[in-house]
Amino acid sequence: MQSFRFSAICALLIGIASPPWVFMASAAELDQYGGTTAIKGEATGFFHVEEIDGRHWFITPDGNAFFAVSLSHMLSGESDVACQNVYGGDADAWLKGSFEKARAMGFNCALGSATSPERNLNGFVDVPKAEKLFREANFPFAVGVILLKHPWEFVDGETLPDIFHPDYEQLIRSRAAQICPRYKDDPLCMGYYYGFGAFNQSDQWVNHHFSLPPGSPGREVLSDLLIQRYDNDVAKFNAVYGTSLHDMSELKSSFELTYEKEYERRNYPRVGQSLDKDKLADFEAIVSHMCVSLYKLGHDAIRRWDDNHLILGSFIKEWALSVDSWKKAAPYVDMLAPQHVNEYISVSDIADATDLPIIFSDEYFGFHYPGGTGSLHAGLVSHDARGEVYRANLMRHFKDPGVLGVTYCACMYDQGGNTLAKNNQNGFYSLDGEPREKLIEVVTDLNGSIYEHATKPASPEALEKLNTELFEKWKEHSVRRRR
Repeated sequence: MQSFRFSAICALLIGIASPPWVFMASAAELDQYGGTTAIKGEATGFFHVEEIDGRHWFITPDGNAFFAVSLSHMLSGESDVACQNVYGGDADAWLKGSFEKARAMGFNCALGSATSPERNLNGFVDVPKAEKLFREANFPFAVGVILLKHPWEFVDGETLPDIFHPDYEQLIRSRAAQICPRYKDDPLCMGYYYGFGAFNQSDQWVNHHFSLPPGSPGREVLSDLLIQRYDNDVAKFNAVYGTSLHDMSELKSSFELTYEKEYERRNYPRVGQSLDKDKLADFEAIVSHMCVSLYKLGHDAIRRWDDNHLILGSFIKEWALSVDSWKKAAPYVDMLAPQHVNEYISVSDIADATDLPIIFSDEYFGFHYPGGTGSLHAGLVSHDARGEVYRANLMRHFKDPGVLGVTYCACMYDQGGNTLAKNNQNGFYSLDGEPREKLIEVVTDLNGSIYEHATKPASPEALEKLNTELFEKWKEHSVRRRR
């Protein structure tokens, strides 16, 4: 087996596009979509989800179990610098080369679609050409019906939308009408996602709606929610908020309610315990109502056109929504899509409470910052250290019976633009195309063993041990720990 994996890695480094499972599995073991024929589900002609012997799986259109391992940003507009350096500016060659390298490393789908909008602000990624490559390789992919812009996408003077306004509802319906009919009969489409973000900055979303002009639908809806929660008792409201309103109706007109930044991270136990319990309950009720309204809008817009495909929902920070909010939103999605596993917030507990499986939708295995400068966000001491964290992370996800797959926050090449300005190296290759060989070797080896590990889920005790080992790896190699 080791010689097969070595051959796959050598093939990758010299530019051969064969994925490692070509060396590691016969055609009888994997179906045309990359699912294992050893575990059977229902063949519906489309990707769907099933629980088989206590483990959740994607099921391929042919009816075989599939564990997803992908890159969130396999194709990115900020790769234009690497394209110039490595491919002489030939965008088609870069597109093909990047895709072939991803396949050779064992990434088996594109859960973030051909590219996400915030990673293609310059329009560098030609999405139709990327999808053509996917189809030629029978490479499954998700499709975006984007509900909300990522913060990177806002231009000067642009503000958040009023998600309760009829114009916003019409916008989402029109997006679904443009997108879903093109994919509703497509077996390679794994489902629809809503973009990266949504309620990651929940304090800003709530405060924005309370700052809208009087008569705005969003301000009316949220004000009515609080008026109902306080039984229109302004004295009770003033006692909680330290305000001097004469009437609760002032929430709709002259008074601008704001919540402190700490409420964004309220689901961290340490933060939540420090907040006023009454204000926290109000804030949670508001976010829950906004979340359910948004998810229902997206669900209904898609289902008008397509009943065949999964709804993945927003790729959202694992700390953004409470268990109660997720439980209320659960009828409108087919899975949870937290971005990361978290040492302090159990996404498994949320999955159990909602009876939904999980994809980790923008998972970390760390970034490198040469010279120890830059934001140092999720910074690790070396690219070899990134490989160690990747191994610990993916092994944890392989062994979690509630996890369907993972898509990693990384790019094939280091990035230009804002990412370069932050001194953040998140590629498997440098801007000049130099491979991080040890990192690539680890990723290729582990991705090539998907069905060796995912078919043997861990006990709760063993999974907890894997959690501990993962976070110990982060602490061992963290840049901040070394400073």
